[in-house]
Amino acid sequence: MDSAVETRDGELTPDTSRALGERLGDKPRMAALRAEAAREAGHRSMPTSVERPWKYYDASTLDLSAYRPAVGAIDRRAAEVRSCPVTGEHAAVIAFQNGEAVFTEDAPEGLTLAAFDAVDPDVAAGKALADRLGSAVPFARNKLTALHYAFLRGGVLVHLAPNVELHEPVRILREYVSDKQLATPHTLIVTGANSRLSVIEDYRSAEDADVVALPAAEILPGPGSTVRYTALHRWGAKTRVFGEQCTVTERDSALIGLSLVTGGAVVKSHIESSLVGRGSSSELFALGVGRGRQHTDFFTLQDHIGPDTRSDLLFKSALKDRSRAVYYGLTRVGLGARNADANQENRNLILSKGARADSDPVLEILTNDVIRVSHGATAGPVDEEQLFYLQARAIPRLDAEALLVRGFLSQVLDRVPDEALRDELAQALDARMGQA
Repeated sequence: MDSAVETRDGELTPDTSRALGERLGDKPRMAALRAEAAREAGHRSMPTSVERPWKYYDASTLDLSAYRPAVGAIDRRAAEVRSCPVTGEHAAVIAFQNGEAVFTEDAPEGLTLAAFDAVDPDVAAGKALADRLGSAVPFARNKLTALHYAFLRGGVLVHLAPNVELHEPVRILREYVSDKQLATPHTLIVTGANSRLSVIEDYRSAEDADVVALPAAEILPGPGSTVRYTALHRWGAKTRVFGEQCTVTERDSALIGLSLVTGGAVVKSHIESSLVGRGSSSELFALGVGRGRQHTDFFTLQDHIGPDTRSDLLFKSALKDRSRAVYYGLTRVGLGARNADANQENRNLILSKGARADSDPVLEILTNDVIRVSHGATAGPVDEEQLFYLQARAIPRLDAEALLVRGFLSQVLDRVPDEALRDELAQALDARMGQA
């Protein structure tokens, strides 16, 4: 499992996909999904800007011929030692290097946290994996999702039994250290009725590693359950990321999602919440600090399908140098979504002349029986009067600007109830803002 699977003529082919599955010991469901996805990938072209989620980023020029599937841990013992320490309280931990699980901590009763190939197919968690993998993020969505499933490595299942409440978060650590690899991590979160779960997924790559990452997260909260999902994008400067995060709700269930972007050359993330269950809700938040020529791109869909559903969204970015932030969000209220309550906000701070923010919030309302459907967007520099006020109190301009940026971002940070996580996020943002 440690060695790379060679690609024919430098291409990601069905034969390579099948060989990878055999090497990983795919179970029947995974083998069938991998084969279908490989065939689909061969028939599809890369997404272009004529497709709605790709309006601001044309992926048709993306050349993957030089990339190979995730290669597995280079030094398993060193990776295990490096991956074990986790700050703060936690319920369980699983760590991956180059798509291979290198460390797993015993999970408390009611929780299954395991790599796909380590899940017993005869228990409830194994049946959930077989039945629900690929249900929220379909392999046929586009060529990149097809490639994700065709070369999937590093899948992890988080399964929580009904009526179980975990007071500490589950941590998933992912690290990619090898050059020219296609990273395809997959996270499937399934919770039983009336349960409570928090998951923190930490993505990293070596600073000089040229990685293309296609992560996918499927979040399926059961009736009356609440899932908090935090994605930390701390990628290296040469990594390009094209991710999918999709949630499908049941009655009275709730998602609270947070994305933090402090690294990566390109981080393009599609985040969708399908509010199917009556009384279900989705709260989505994102923070980013752009430096250099970094491109951060979020496409969101808050799809109100069932009645009495609620969504709230607040995405914020602070941009320096020649970085760019894109937000393209769609709130859709269907014919059956009576009493929908939806809000969508995107706010951007422009901290240099070369930085750029594109904000494109969209509403599609098919029923007039709603409580509220609103959106808003802003982009602009730091308020000069506020800067002058701080400078008049002997605070240097750069320090004053940093204080105002921190205050701007704190509107999201203050919504994180976990104090340890809130401090960790603040430290990551401060480190990013303080880079030369």
